[in-house]
Amino acid sequence: MSLTYLEVAVPRCSAEDFDGEIVAINLDTGRYFSMKDTAAMVWHDLAGGHSVETLRAAVGGDPALVAALDQYVAELSKEGLMRPAVEAAVPAASLQTAPGMAHPTLESFGDMESLLLLDPVHEVDDSEGWPLPRTV
Repeated sequence: MSLTYLEVAVPRCSAEDFDGEIVAINLDTGRYFSMKDTAAMVWHDLAGGHSVETLRAAVGGDPALVAALDQYVAELSKEGLMRPAVEAAVPAASLQTAPGMAHPTLESFGDMESLLLLDPVHEVDDSEGWPLPRTV
């Protein structure tokens, strides 16, 4: 049985932990995301080298929680925040995912897309100055 490992999609994604809340930005789309509580724990477990299958087993076989976990993992990939890992890493920390935890949710925000997509270093024009919005 092969295991599924994910990693943060660097350089396309940048993520930071702010006192237990993960804030991640997809630098290609300008969308940013907030992950709190359970979602932050699952993020840490995945980024720390634990497989998706290990997380499924850790929730104790609760079908609703396994489905929510699978949906969350699919969203992380779809939004360009995580990608399949090239090679399996040795887990850096103990597993935080546990039975009975709440369903992980990924909050998405697009209110700053145009600002986050500005590239003031590379979008300079002699007549218009900078920053210039990126044309998509």
